[in-house]
Amino acid sequence: MNFKHIFHFESHIFRMGLFLVFCLSTAAVQSQTVSGTVSADDAPLPGVSVVVKGTNNGVVTDFDGLYSIKAESSDVLVFSYIGFKTKEVAIKGNKTLNVILQEDVSELDEVVVVGYGAQKKKELTGAVAQVKSEELMKTSTSDIGAALQGQIAGVNVTASSGSPGAEANVQIRGLTSINGANRPLYVVDGIPFEGDPRLSINEIETIDVLKDAASAAIYGTRGAAGVILITTKKGKEGQMKIAVDSYYGLQNITSGTPLLNVEDKLYATFVQSAALSDRRYGNTWTTIEQSPHFLTNNTNLMDVVENDMAPIQNHSLRLSGGKDGLTYNVTGNYFDQEGIVIKSGYERFNVRANTQFKKGRWDISTAISFRVEDREYEPWGLLRNAIGYNAYQPILDPSTSVLENAGDGTGATNLSYLGYQFLQEDNQENQYFDGNLSVTYNITDDLKFTTRVASSYDNGTRITINPKFIAYRDDGSEVSTQRSKVRNLSLLAKKSTLESIINYNKSFGDHNINFTGVYSSEKYTYSQFFAEKSDLASNDITVLNGATADPNVGSGNNPWTQNRESTLIGMLARLQYNYKGKYLLNAFVRRDGSSKFKEEPWGVFPSVSAGWNVSDEGFWDPIKNTVSSFKLRGSRGTAGNQGIADYTYTPTITLDNDYVFGADKNENLVLGAIQTGFANPLVSWETSVSLNGGFDLGFFDNKLTFSGDFYETKKEDMLFPVLLPPTAGGGANAEVTLNVGDMTNKGVEFAMNYRHSGKFSWNAGLTYTKNDNVITKMSGSNKIIYFDDSSISGHDNDQDLISALAEGYEGGAFFLVETDGTIKNEEELVEYQKIVPDAKLGDLKYVDFDNNGTIDINDRQYMGSGTPEFEMGFNFSAYYKSLDFSMQWYGSFGAEIINGNKALAYKLGNHQDLVYQWTPQNNTSDIPVNRNATHNNYRGQTDYWLDDGTFVRLRNISLGYTIPRDYTEKLGITKFRVYVAAQNPLTFTKYDGYDPEVGNNGLSTRGIDKGTYPVSSQIRTGLQIEF
Repeated sequence: MNFKHIFHFESHIFRMGLFLVFCLSTAAVQSQTVSGTVSADDAPLPGVSVVVKGTNNGVVTDFDGLYSIKAESSDVLVFSYIGFKTKEVAIKGNKTLNVILQEDVSELDEVVVVGYGAQKKKELTGAVAQVKSEELMKTSTSDIGAALQGQIAGVNVTASSGSPGAEANVQIRGLTSINGANRPLYVVDGIPFEGDPRLSINEIETIDVLKDAASAAIYGTRGAAGVILITTKKGKEGQMKIAVDSYYGLQNITSGTPLLNVEDKLYATFVQSAALSDRRYGNTWTTIEQSPHFLTNNTNLMDVVENDMAPIQNHSLRLSGGKDGLTYNVTGNYFDQEGIVIKSGYERFNVRANTQFKKGRWDISTAISFRVEDREYEPWGLLRNAIGYNAYQPILDPSTSVLENAGDGTGATNLSYLGYQFLQEDNQENQYFDGNLSVTYNITDDLKFTTRVASSYDNGTRITINPKFIAYRDDGSEVSTQRSKVRNLSLLAKKSTLESIINYNKSFGDHNINFTGVYSSEKYTYSQFFAEKSDLASNDITVLNGATADPNVGSGNNPWTQNRESTLIGMLARLQYNYKGKYLLNAFVRRDGSSKFKEEPWGVFPSVSAGWNVSDEGFWDPIKNTVSSFKLRGSRGTAGNQGIADYTYTPTITLDNDYVFGADKNENLVLGAIQTGFANPLVSWETSVSLNGGFDLGFFDNKLTFSGDFYETKKEDMLFPVLLPPTAGGGANAEVTLNVGDMTNKGVEFAMNYRHSGKFSWNAGLTYTKNDNVITKMSGSNKIIYFDDSSISGHDNDQDLISALAEGYEGGAFFLVETDGTIKNEEELVEYQKIVPDAKLGDLKYVDFDNNGTIDINDRQYMGSGTPEFEMGFNFSAYYKSLDFSMQWYGSFGAEIINGNKALAYKLGNHQDLVYQWTPQNNTSDIPVNRNATHNNYRGQTDYWLDDGTFVRLRNISLGYTIPRDYTEKLGITKFRVYVAAQNPLTFTKYDGYDPEVGNNGLSTRGIDKGTYPVSSQIRTGLQIEF
């Protein structure tokens, strides 16, 4: 990582802070001092915000509820505290004001963003949940999705990879599509984004999640997988306010695959394997005499690959304020994370400026964001190769380009490849720009019109360099190595958005209506250029024209370009109605048109929801002191999904220099073409119909709240890839996309929260999520085994395919061959050789499920999946005087994991278990004999590698201390907090691989751990300062 500008950045923050503190101090207005006590229920309240109305001049009450603030005699003081009603008190010349706050029993009046508007919680009819900035700030992550883990019922968040800069895999209410979009839509301040917008957590004010179709479908086709609405921080009128947030931490890997040391490796390999297999090492002691370094090395290459105590840091500066109707908020953020695996890291710099201007009937707002990211990728398969590295091989220096005495045979070849990997440099830099302008004209007090335009720009370059690496065997001969090469990938993505919104909001007595009409259009353009050239002339020349591969020969040269464009148009009409805030109705219809569909580009998606605030009825009054609020909700929504590749209605032609139908007179194969992508002009929308029923309960003035939702979503006309026969002429794995699949999701969600306010305040929250996914209809076959070109144990791909789409099962289900221990004696051997004639003692026994006398694909049976049966989250925070404490737990229960790292270590003879493998002397062992790398004992698609993926993790824990204001106000500091925190410090699981959360980035790999980058444990310390 580049650390040079870290120190420049921090020094700029310090100098800017000193300058602004000086300005603020010298500009202070001479005024009277008002002091007093803030209390509730006869107890003082610490931490109450006391602000002069219309300004940023404010203080916070101390341990004993005391405050002191300078203000004019004509000013009004605003007292606010979480869980209590805000109170305004006019000074009127008084120098002492004692204030009593009342608990806020109207928490349901809190406003929630719902898309093209906002509603009070009390008036919500859909399934919507909110997370505020103070909860998000408890995590140290560059990814918004990861910050949501365990916070909201119904939102499944798993790490797709622990690699720095990797996006978490976020699913709302389970799998929503097989071939289409499964990621939720992100909307930032009203502007939709394709994928994670990569904001800094410091920029965010609130995140609202629309879970049911009746809520999410307001964003049309892209809302089928749920919607995440992000509201960024805005400024308020008053003097400039400055906030600094900074932390520094260290990361580690806390688990791994147990490997053999050199003594055990030699024992397992030279004694057991040579005796039990085909004596492939010949005379064992002769081999050791020929390779004496087998007895001098004791290498665990994980010590080289893993980067212990890797630093992570985050620094943020925020300026906000305003005057005369103009407000502003500017946030700058620097984030840097060094990887826990060598050759990996992520660095990001963000700047966002939000402004709002109100004058007469005009409201104008702008948002401009600029972001630069630099990500370094670790070499592909680095962890897997380290697992396969033998303990008796020499330690390998990651920086060397010449290796002497690499050994002999396959050992020398493996060393050579690993050295080639270590030298790889793989860096990607992206520059992002986002800007939007929103203009609202209030035609009347009830009617307003808004026009919003936005544009985004992403320019990225990824350069991968594999320098020349030379290795020599013990006899001095050169090992055949991979060709050096350089790859350049450039991309440019642009998006423009135009929206026009008209809104009418009117009350007629007890009747309240709100009508919203929307027209939106979005255009995407995307272009890529890729070039690769092999055979670098020198490791010091790492540009394309520094490689020497013959451009007239296909091998070593691989250029290509890609250009795509798509358009989406949407129209929306929504009506919201309530009577006395008691009976609620919300109905809308959305019509979308997508350029991805040729014959049927338009889809119409209506939704309706209703609610009843039962606790507002007169018959509820006798129990209202106990059950403060009770609301019933119900909805039915439809949504579309256009999340497929562009141009599926157009055939794809591939050109190549080895066309099989002809050669010129010199017998060189000539350029030819083949159709590899088959068109379906009738492909159209996936359609989902969702039913949701829910309730919201509040007890004891809403100190205790409880909500539940029950839902069912039926997905129809699901987009499926259908394999075509070889006679179609498209080659292996040619496919066409058709609307021929159905799927159902059913689930329940519960969320409970308790809030206690007082001198010792605390909050506790619990979430529970259960989702059942079933594929109810499939095209052609009732089961499709996923093709995955990265096998778990290095075995042939046709044997390692594990996940499947099967009618009657969840997407990505595991279908495996059952094992029945090892062959322990001659009697068992004779019996098993009827099925596998070449079986030997100590081999694994596979169950012939269909009794056809052979082990084949028909013996594979359903054995769970990587999807959990249910999830839970627990959040707790407490405040006492100047101390604060918080922790967050997350649990995933019932998922299965294929331990591919274990399978690989077994296959290569490096797993610690192999010391206890079956031998005639250890003939009760169920650990199979390590015969050779391609033996059937290491078939990947068996339950031998299946582990329980249940885990409970302490996601975050922090302890903070806020220095009393009496000590800081002389410096103009309104808040000075220091804290220590840890992320992922504890994980309870039976899984003995790297991490039970890794390997969840798609249906074909969900729950399959095959050397994926592990999640790290972190400890950090930080400070938060406000002026």
